[in-house]
Amino acid sequence: MINNHMLRIGALFLLTVLSYGFYNAYLPITDPVESNYVLSAITMLKHNSWISPMIYDQVWYDKPPLTYWALMISYKLFGISDFTSRIPNTLIAGGSVALMYHLVYRIKESKHIAVMSALLLFSALQFWYISHAVITDGFLFFFSLAIFGYSYLAFAKNDKYSMVKAYGAAALAVVTKGPVGIVLPGLILLLFIAIRWFTKKDNDDYSLDKDIKLLFNPFGIFLFIILASPWYIAMYSIHGQEFISGFLGLHNMERALVSEHPKFNVWYYYLIIVPLALLPWTPAVIYRLKSIKWKNDFYLIGAIWFIIIVLFYSLVATKYITYTLPAIIPCIIWGAEAITSSFNNKANSFKYIVTIPLAIYTVLFVTASIATPELNPIPLIIALITIVLFTLLAKQYRNKKFPLSICLATPLIILYTAITITVTPILYDQSGLQFKPYIKSNTQHTYIYGTYYTSILYYTENTPTQVFIHTTDNPLWTAGKTLMPTITVDEFDTRVSNEKGATIIVPNKYSKEFANSPTNNIATEVGKTKSASIYKIQGYRTKSVAISVPKDW
Repeated sequence: MINNHMLRIGALFLLTVLSYGFYNAYLPITDPVESNYVLSAITMLKHNSWISPMIYDQVWYDKPPLTYWALMISYKLFGISDFTSRIPNTLIAGGSVALMYHLVYRIKESKHIAVMSALLLFSALQFWYISHAVITDGFLFFFSLAIFGYSYLAFAKNDKYSMVKAYGAAALAVVTKGPVGIVLPGLILLLFIAIRWFTKKDNDDYSLDKDIKLLFNPFGIFLFIILASPWYIAMYSIHGQEFISGFLGLHNMERALVSEHPKFNVWYYYLIIVPLALLPWTPAVIYRLKSIKWKNDFYLIGAIWFIIIVLFYSLVATKYITYTLPAIIPCIIWGAEAITSSFNNKANSFKYIVTIPLAIYTVLFVTASIATPELNPIPLIIALITIVLFTLLAKQYRNKKFPLSICLATPLIILYTAITITVTPILYDQSGLQFKPYIKSNTQHTYIYGTYYTSILYYTENTPTQVFIHTTDNPLWTAGKTLMPTITVDEFDTRVSNEKGATIIVPNKYSKEFANSPTNNIATEVGKTKSASIYKIQGYRTKSVAISVPKDW
């Protein structure tokens, strides 16, 4: 018979999958990140390549294969579409929410804190984003959550089987993202053991040897090797030094040392990103920090986990908004503790850490949608009204935790559904789908001036050519990552003069460069989107020259 614990796990999984999956079919594949994963999976299916990641019919070493495998399986089962492209991340999001509940229930032995942790994760801004996006971070978050929870349970309950589970999760993280999947957790746990020893060495009940034996569990290490090593061994046996240089060298070591996007390489980058990632629950987390007893093992490992992840990626040269997402795991639990404790608090803490931040959060989205002409604010206005009504209703259930949870979850589902509907026009402007009406054949020559839209190939089966102009990025990245067809400006100007009917897509930021190019003289603008202009090659125009003839001739 299924117990209540399993029912809650199933309910939270279904809640996440159904609410997150809503409207996924209408979210276009965007550039430049999503389209790379989608096109890689399609290319791998085309070549039946389940070991070597591929794109543009070439092997590339950007990421390990787990995310590609998930996409390939989805395409095999359900066909290739925008909706099926997002199925894997939607399912793993449901798994993360359910796992958050399960682990917190075991750690805190409180179903109320566990349910609230799941709801807070479900509605955290950055988690919502990565759960809709076709990227690796959703899978990495799931495995990171498992590492955090099971490794703590191993030390707290002297449970070697939990550590084996943590090693299994670390192995899958390595097959998802690379060596960082084991390096960061390993560093965190070693530091945790060291601080535990320093603070408890005079305690007769504490044993450093026991901690070391737990961490270096031979069954866990064996499981890690069995799960993580086959793909790496296979890639090295097939590609040799090229794999070492491409994957471990360029995409791991070099990315850490040389910024792929120099303008984001500032020390305070993640100090801005992390509080935003936790919205609308940032105030709840901050409220909880003031009363945490950091000598407690759970809060100690949570603090180390958060600090090391944020510090590590702050020191790494290449920065992305999603890198520090696993850092929010302990923060979510702290926020859930704050909200749960406020249920029976006669003070106004519930208002300050839940109601007011959620209201501000919603109003910001509504205001942004009203201020942006191409967006439809009506779904968000409806969501705002619903949140107000449910907030008023929630006051009736201050001492009844389950109805209160429903009163919190329902408007959040409506809010994020409204956001998903509202942001679609913005995503359209970041996708090659906007150019599909202008590309009628997969054989016509299409050029993109100064940048590249991988999703054009996904939507039209037309392989465009990038006209490489200039970049502020390090040449290391333009040479190492540019596997798509690319030509120089001079080559383009020479070639295109003989290609009547060719299509040229000119992003707005390169419009001046194109206007001053010789190709502009033979191109006619045939369309315009919010982000780019579309031209067709018509043939050279001859300028009329006025010749004056003397009257006496």
